[in-house]
Amino acid sequence: MVLANGLGGSLRAWAPFLARFGTGHRVVSFDYRGLYRSGPPSDPDAVTIHDHAADLVRVLRWTGEEPALVIAWSMGVQVAVEAALAEPDLVAGLVLVAGAPGDPLAGVLDSPLSRVLIPPATHVVEAGAGPFGAALRLLAGVPRGPHVLRRLGVVAPSCDLETFGALAGEFARLDWRLYMRTIRAMSRHDAGPRLGDVTVPSLVVGGTRDLFLPTSTLRATAAAIPGAELLVVEGATHYLPLEYPGLLDRRIRRFEAERLGRRPTTV
Repeated sequence: MVLANGLGGSLRAWAPFLARFGTGHRVVSFDYRGLYRSGPPSDPDAVTIHDHAADLVRVLRWTGEEPALVIAWSMGVQVAVEAALAEPDLVAGLVLVAGAPGDPLAGVLDSPLSRVLIPPATHVVEAGAGPFGAALRLLAGVPRGPHVLRRLGVVAPSCDLETFGALAGEFARLDWRLYMRTIRAMSRHDAGPRLGDVTVPSLVVGGTRDLFLPTSTLRATAAAIPGAELLVVEGATHYLPLEYPGLLDRRIRRFEAERLGRRPTTV
């Protein structure tokens, strides 16, 4: 199986889930251009969803002979859907976690103003990337920060705070100029009108307390993909893989068995 990460975290975001699901699976992942452990592209504007989807296709080809189960989170949902539309023979199935296939800014805080306000804000952050990054690194270094976020409801009570804190540290060290260009490119992508062309078995997963993705979008996504299944997790936020790893593990294993005819072996 291949993981398509979100902008908010590297492979580390899946750690509690992989502690369970990794048994019996070969797991492959990659970081997007210029983020986390991947170097920047030679063209600083080559950070579109189609660029990332082309990278995912290369990873899928590299993994070997058989099609892979692609599990995607957040922006990774857009990337995974594009890859499945472009090369369906490489994808055995899709698990789309806490992400919108298109128009992703429309769901932020469930407000129509988000798609108007966020793109200009990215230009402001890009212009002040140095101070912005320094401020985030300072905040990420506050030992009780994850506990405060949990109290504020940004993450669910069940969230793995140790892993979340480590993620925050990685996140604060990103190249914020490239990150903001990636957000703008992401906001211009919309695979929604083509979801009916997805031919692989699909499972759509999300939470009821996700500040970036209303449940109405989850339901619309599942309804638009032929034969897609839907799992809405009560109380889960955008960081669902860190909050409900056991539930996610069980549901995806069931999806593998029932829809893909796969039963992972122990290793």
